[in-house]
Amino acid sequence: MPYTTLTVRVDVAKRLRATRGAGESYSDVLNRLIDNQPAKAVGEWLESLAPLEGHSLFTPEERARMKRDQHNPRDSHARRKRHAAA
Repeated sequence: MPYTTLTVRVDVAKRLRATRGAGESYSDVLNRLIDNQPAKAVGEWLESLAPLEGHSLFTPEERARMKRDQHNPRDSHARRKRHAAA
């Protein structure tokens, strides 16, 4: 596999070194950090939770409701208001 040389500031190199796990190369660290980007939208985040089904905080129905609420925020607000008043 071909390689390339990257130049980074000393503080960045120290952070990479501190982030590196046992037996992990700098390429492994960078791959892990790049792949672990935050979701850009709630729907994308909810989809990323699917593999945790049965082990996560949300049931499939709750995830579906949150996804609907993302598209209808006023409905979500009204539902929360009714729930708080009850």
